[in-house]
Amino acid sequence: MGNYDQFAQEYAKGTEEMDEEIRKRFYRHLPALKGCAVLDVGCGSGQDAAYYAAAGAAVHGLDISEQQLAIARENVSGVFVRTPMENISFEAELFDLVTSFYAIQHTADLPKTLLEMIRVAKPGGVIMVLAKHPFRNLLESHVNDGNSDYYAKRLVTSYIFNRSIKLTEQGHTMMDYLAPAVLQAARLELLEELTDFPASEQVIPELLYPTCMILKYRKIA
Repeated sequence: MGNYDQFAQEYAKGTEEMDEEIRKRFYRHLPALKGCAVLDVGCGSGQDAAYYAAAGAAVHGLDISEQQLAIARENVSGVFVRTPMENISFEAELFDLVTSFYAIQHTADLPKTLLEMIRVAKPGGVIMVLAKHPFRNLLESHVNDGNSDYYAKRLVTSYIFNRSIKLTEQGHTMMDYLAPAVLQAARLELLEELTDFPASEQVIPELLYPTCMILKYRKIA
Protein backbone atom coordinates (compact mmCIF):
# COMPACT_ATOMS: atom_id res chain seq x y z
CA MET A 1 0.00 0.00 0.00
CA GLY A 2 2.96 2.30 -0.38
CA ASN A 3 4.97 4.11 2.29
CA TYR A 4 3.09 7.37 2.66
CA ASP A 5 3.07 7.57 6.46
CA GLN A 6 6.81 8.27 6.27
CA PHE A 7 6.28 11.61 4.52
CA ALA A 8 2.60 12.50 4.93
CA GLN A 9 3.11 16.25 5.26
CA GLU A 10 5.59 16.45 2.37
CA TYR A 11 3.31 14.40 0.12
CA ALA A 12 0.25 16.49 0.98
CA LYS A 13 2.13 19.69 0.17
CA GLY A 14 3.53 18.25 -3.04
CA THR A 15 0.17 17.07 -4.34
CA GLU A 16 -1.29 20.52 -3.76
CA GLU A 17 1.40 21.91 -6.06
CA MET A 18 0.99 19.30 -8.78
CA ASP A 19 -0.02 20.34 -12.27
CA GLU A 20 -3.70 21.20 -11.86
CA GLU A 21 -4.42 20.48 -15.53
CA ILE A 22 -4.54 16.73 -14.84
CA ARG A 23 -7.04 17.25 -12.02
CA LYS A 24 -9.15 19.52 -14.22
CA ARG A 25 -9.27 16.82 -16.90
CA PHE A 26 -10.27 14.27 -14.29
CA TYR A 27 -12.99 16.52 -12.84
CA ARG A 28 -14.32 17.25 -16.33
CA HIS A 29 -15.51 13.64 -16.62
CA LEU A 30 -17.32 13.58 -13.26
CA PRO A 31 -21.13 13.60 -13.07
CA ALA A 32 -22.93 16.49 -11.37
CA LEU A 33 -21.72 16.61 -7.76
CA LYS A 34 -24.45 18.60 -6.03
CA GLY A 35 -26.38 16.27 -3.73
CA CYS A 36 -24.18 13.36 -4.80
CA ALA A 37 -22.95 10.77 -2.29
CA VAL A 38 -19.23 10.36 -3.04
CA LEU A 39 -16.60 7.94 -1.76
CA ASP A 40 -12.97 8.86 -2.45
CA VAL A 41 -10.76 5.76 -2.27
CA GLY A 42 -7.19 6.50 -1.24
CA CYS A 43 -8.28 10.03 -0.33
CA GLY A 44 -4.93 11.03 1.16
CA SER A 45 -4.98 14.53 2.62
CA GLY A 46 -8.42 15.23 1.12
CA GLN A 47 -7.58 17.50 -1.80
CA ASP A 48 -10.14 15.90 -4.12
CA ALA A 49 -12.63 15.42 -1.29
CA ALA A 50 -12.46 19.17 -0.66
CA TYR A 51 -13.35 19.82 -4.31
CA TYR A 52 -16.30 17.42 -4.13
CA ALA A 53 -17.57 18.94 -0.87
CA ALA A 54 -17.29 22.49 -2.24
CA ALA A 55 -19.42 21.38 -5.22
CA GLY A 56 -22.18 20.19 -2.89
CA ALA A 57 -21.41 16.50 -2.52
CA ALA A 58 -21.73 14.47 0.67
CA VAL A 59 -18.17 13.21 0.99
CA HIS A 60 -16.71 10.04 2.47
CA GLY A 61 -13.06 9.14 2.15
CA LEU A 62 -10.87 6.18 2.99
CA ASP A 63 -7.15 5.71 3.22
CA ILE A 64 -4.64 3.39 4.87
CA SER A 65 -2.50 6.28 6.18
CA GLU A 66 -3.74 7.64 9.50
CA GLN A 67 -1.52 10.70 9.11
CA GLN A 68 -3.05 11.56 5.74
CA LEU A 69 -6.54 11.02 7.16
CA ALA A 70 -5.78 13.39 10.03
CA ILE A 71 -4.96 16.13 7.51
CA ALA A 72 -8.18 15.40 5.60
CA ARG A 73 -10.34 15.51 8.74
CA GLU A 74 -8.79 18.82 9.72
CA ASN A 75 -9.46 20.50 6.37
CA VAL A 76 -12.56 18.90 4.83
CA SER A 77 -16.15 18.46 5.97
CA GLY A 78 -16.79 14.75 5.52
CA VAL A 79 -16.40 11.27 6.95
CA PHE A 80 -12.89 9.81 6.69
CA VAL A 81 -12.05 6.26 7.77
CA ARG A 82 -8.97 4.09 7.86
CA THR A 83 -9.68 0.97 5.86
CA PRO A 84 -7.89 -0.97 3.11
CA MET A 85 -9.23 -0.41 -0.39
CA GLU A 86 -9.29 -4.18 -0.98
CA ASN A 87 -11.93 -4.58 1.77
CA ILE A 88 -13.96 -1.36 1.92
CA SER A 89 -15.81 -1.04 5.21
CA PHE A 90 -19.03 0.36 3.76
CA GLU A 91 -22.23 -1.42 2.85
CA ALA A 92 -23.13 -2.13 -0.76
CA GLU A 93 -24.84 0.40 -3.05
CA LEU A 94 -24.33 3.52 -0.91
CA PHE A 95 -22.61 5.91 -3.30
CA ASP A 96 -23.57 7.68 -6.52
CA LEU A 97 -19.89 8.21 -7.33
CA VAL A 98 -16.74 6.34 -6.26
CA THR A 99 -13.42 7.90 -7.20
CA SER A 100 -9.71 7.30 -6.78
CA PHE A 101 -7.07 9.81 -7.88
CA TYR A 102 -3.50 8.49 -8.15
CA ALA A 103 -4.09 5.94 -5.40
CA ILE A 104 -5.51 2.67 -6.71
CA GLN A 105 -2.14 1.52 -8.09
CA HIS A 106 -0.99 0.87 -4.50
CA THR A 107 -3.23 -2.16 -4.10
CA ALA A 108 -1.76 -5.64 -4.44
CA ASP A 109 -5.04 -6.92 -5.91
CA LEU A 110 -6.34 -4.40 -8.41
CA PRO A 111 -9.33 -6.38 -9.77
CA LYS A 112 -10.53 -7.01 -6.21
CA THR A 113 -10.21 -3.33 -5.34
CA LEU A 114 -12.15 -2.29 -8.43
CA LEU A 115 -14.84 -4.84 -7.58
CA GLU A 116 -15.05 -3.38 -4.07
CA MET A 117 -15.48 0.11 -5.53
CA ILE A 118 -18.20 -1.23 -7.82
CA ARG A 119 -19.87 -3.04 -4.90
CA VAL A 120 -20.35 0.13 -2.84
CA ALA A 121 -21.63 2.11 -5.85
CA LYS A 122 -25.35 2.34 -6.50
CA PRO A 123 -26.74 0.60 -9.62
CA GLY A 124 -25.92 2.93 -12.51
CA GLY A 125 -23.36 4.73 -10.36
CA VAL A 126 -20.01 5.94 -11.69
CA ILE A 127 -16.64 4.58 -10.66
CA MET A 128 -13.79 6.78 -11.87
CA VAL A 129 -10.07 6.43 -11.30
CA LEU A 130 -6.88 8.15 -12.31
CA ALA A 131 -3.95 5.79 -11.93
CA LYS A 132 -0.37 5.32 -13.00
CA HIS A 133 -0.16 3.92 -16.51
CA PRO A 134 1.26 0.38 -16.77
CA PHE A 135 3.80 1.71 -19.30
CA ARG A 136 5.18 4.01 -16.62
CA ASN A 137 5.26 1.05 -14.19
CA LEU A 138 7.30 -0.92 -16.73
CA LEU A 139 9.81 1.84 -17.48
CA GLU A 140 10.33 2.74 -13.82
CA SER A 141 10.71 -0.92 -12.94
CA HIS A 142 13.26 -1.34 -15.74
CA VAL A 143 15.32 1.77 -14.88
CA ASN A 144 15.01 1.90 -11.09
CA ASP A 145 14.76 -1.78 -10.16
CA GLY A 146 16.37 -3.69 -13.03
CA ASN A 147 13.15 -5.65 -13.60
CA SER A 148 11.99 -5.61 -17.23
CA ASP A 149 9.14 -8.12 -16.99
CA TYR A 150 5.86 -6.31 -17.67
CA TYR A 151 3.81 -9.29 -16.47
CA ALA A 152 5.67 -9.94 -13.21
CA LYS A 153 3.98 -9.26 -9.89
CA ARG A 154 6.49 -6.83 -8.48
CA LEU A 155 7.12 -3.71 -6.44
CA VAL A 156 8.14 -0.67 -8.46
CA THR A 157 10.38 2.14 -7.24
CA SER A 158 9.57 5.67 -8.38
CA TYR A 159 10.77 9.13 -7.42
CA ILE A 160 8.51 12.20 -7.27
CA PHE A 161 8.69 15.91 -6.48
CA ASN A 162 12.18 16.44 -7.95
CA ARG A 163 13.28 13.08 -6.55
CA SER A 164 12.69 14.29 -2.99
CA ILE A 165 10.36 11.35 -2.22
CA LYS A 166 11.01 7.70 -3.02
CA LEU A 167 7.90 5.57 -3.47
CA THR A 168 7.52 1.81 -3.52
CA GLU A 169 4.30 0.76 -5.22
CA GLN A 170 2.75 -2.28 -6.83
CA GLY A 171 3.27 -2.85 -10.53
CA HIS A 172 0.18 -3.61 -12.64
CA THR A 173 -0.80 -4.49 -16.19
CA MET A 174 -3.63 -3.15 -18.29
CA MET A 175 -5.31 -6.52 -17.88
CA ASP A 176 -5.69 -5.78 -14.16
CA TYR A 177 -7.83 -2.74 -14.94
CA LEU A 178 -9.86 -4.59 -17.58
CA ALA A 179 -10.31 -7.92 -15.80
CA PRO A 180 -13.35 -9.92 -17.00
CA ALA A 181 -14.98 -9.86 -13.54
CA VAL A 182 -14.70 -6.07 -13.46
CA LEU A 183 -16.20 -5.64 -16.94
CA GLN A 184 -19.04 -8.01 -16.06
CA ALA A 185 -19.97 -5.78 -13.12
CA ALA A 186 -19.45 -2.39 -14.76
CA ARG A 187 -19.25 -0.96 -18.27
CA LEU A 188 -16.07 0.85 -19.27
CA GLU A 189 -17.18 4.23 -20.63
CA LEU A 190 -13.82 6.00 -20.89
CA LEU A 191 -10.12 5.22 -21.14
CA GLU A 192 -7.95 8.30 -21.57
CA GLU A 193 -4.14 8.10 -21.57
CA LEU A 194 -2.25 11.15 -20.30
CA THR A 195 1.27 12.41 -19.73
CA ASP A 196 1.62 14.57 -16.65
CA PHE A 197 5.24 15.66 -17.01
CA PRO A 198 6.96 17.65 -15.62
CA ALA A 199 4.98 16.91 -12.43
CA SER A 200 6.02 13.27 -12.53
CA GLU A 201 9.57 11.98 -12.89
CA GLN A 202 10.52 11.02 -16.44
CA VAL A 203 12.94 8.10 -16.35
CA ILE A 204 13.82 8.18 -20.07
CA PRO A 205 13.98 11.89 -21.00
CA GLU A 206 13.86 11.47 -24.79
CA LEU A 207 10.84 9.14 -24.70
CA LEU A 208 7.30 10.52 -24.55
CA TYR A 209 5.03 7.94 -22.95
CA PRO A 210 1.75 7.88 -21.01
CA THR A 211 2.33 8.22 -17.29
CA CYS A 212 -1.27 8.05 -16.08
CA MET A 213 -4.75 7.25 -17.32
CA ILE A 214 -8.36 8.00 -16.52
CA LEU A 215 -10.86 5.15 -16.48
CA LYS A 216 -14.58 5.66 -16.06
CA TYR A 217 -16.83 2.69 -15.32
CA ARG A 218 -20.59 2.59 -14.77
CA LYS A 219 -22.07 -0.08 -12.53
CA ILE A 220 -24.45 -2.34 -14.38
CA ALA A 221 -27.90 -2.09 -12.84
